[in-house]
Amino acid sequence: MCRSQLKIFKSSVCLGLLLCNFKLLALEFEPGIGVGLEYTDNAKLSADNQLDDLIAVGYIGAILREDDGPVQADIAASLNHHRYTKDTYKDLRYFSLAATAGWEMIKNRFDWLLRNVYNQRPINSADPNTPDNIQDSNAFTFGANIIYPISARQVFTLFPEYRNFYYEIQSTDNQQFSLAASWNYDIDNVSSAGWEASVRTVVYDEPVINDVNFGNISFIFSNVRVRSNISTRLGSTYVERENGQSTVELAGNLDWLVDLTGRSRIRTFIATDLTDSSNGVLTATVDPEVGDPDDIQITTDVVRSQVISLGYLRQDGTFNSSLTGQLRNLNYSESPNDRRIWSVNAVFAYPITALLSSGFYGRYSNTDFLDTGRIDNKFTIGGGIGYKLSRKLSSRFDIKYRNRDSTSDSADFTAWSVYASLKYGFGEPMRPTLSGGF
Repeated sequence: MCRSQLKIFKSSVCLGLLLCNFKLLALEFEPGIGVGLEYTDNAKLSADNQLDDLIAVGYIGAILREDDGPVQADIAASLNHHRYTKDTYKDLRYFSLAATAGWEMIKNRFDWLLRNVYNQRPINSADPNTPDNIQDSNAFTFGANIIYPISARQVFTLFPEYRNFYYEIQSTDNQQFSLAASWNYDIDNVSSAGWEASVRTVVYDEPVINDVNFGNISFIFSNVRVRSNISTRLGSTYVERENGQSTVELAGNLDWLVDLTGRSRIRTFIATDLTDSSNGVLTATVDPEVGDPDDIQITTDVVRSQVISLGYLRQDGTFNSSLTGQLRNLNYSESPNDRRIWSVNAVFAYPITALLSSGFYGRYSNTDFLDTGRIDNKFTIGGGIGYKLSRKLSSRFDIKYRNRDSTSDSADFTAWSVYASLKYGFGEPMRPTLSGGF
């Protein structure tokens, strides 16, 4: 707990250094408070020993934003207290922090950048995320963007960066030091091309774990039009461990976004990369469309990640929807955690009146654990309604069904849950089974 608090303190100090010397003229601050109540017929997500429980939730949170002038900041924090009234688990507190900040120290020349993500992660990603399989984690990033225009069409950029990853239970804490350099040439008003090179060292806090060095060189291309954006990166990554093991493999990605009607879009994302699991989780946390971060097992391995994702999103005043299909391969250099995952995720939201809204969601995934032969089929479906009692006061009611059918009989479970909440201001009380093993 002390280490966790120290991580938050260090992050807050760095954020304060960015903000303290500026008068924030467009500061937006909104607190939040709420309560929730959830009943589930299988609190432990167990195949045999199914225990029902009624879980009470207390929530406080706040958001702080600044988007005018040289300082940009977006900070959201929350604290949730869960009380299991039938004592299935002891009372639990979950803190979360999502903070990004930037300071344009010299316009178009020098930027400071900061990000901190504090949340909860599964210890074993193959098991349900019940309270006995949850740990606090923190990812802190601090860097600078140094820009040097060579000519009207050419720009050279340096990006030094420091990252620190903390895990409450696992002995995989690490620090990362990286330096990236890029040269970019504007071909015309919509297209640009160039080269990017980077080096990164992963230093694990445990001295018995071999540190890792990554090196990458890539060709980059982007095309930005009114209704479509495409960016590509193609190159190779060199990896060397402290024990002398090394490899060179292909790395790259394609990210293609197409606006269909102005209110709907399609995104295609294809990537293959060599990285460490901490960075893989952080990338998926920041951009969930590239994959579920809970699919990744935190280890000290080098991970080959391959993903193909196709997503559709529609947002308008009458109907909001999203549909995403994804195929993902994760191959670990040492531990037996290789897996192939394909999934479909759908969310639909419909405002019935100005005050009353409804929503439905569903997800199916198939996970093949390649080293053990275990196969999991997981299915979730749910829906609910929300009602605005005033501009800032709202309530929510939701019912959810979850099922996992596994070739490992002990991993099977089914669970129903019903949830109701009332909140004022920012955020939402954290549903106890939201991270409850899918």
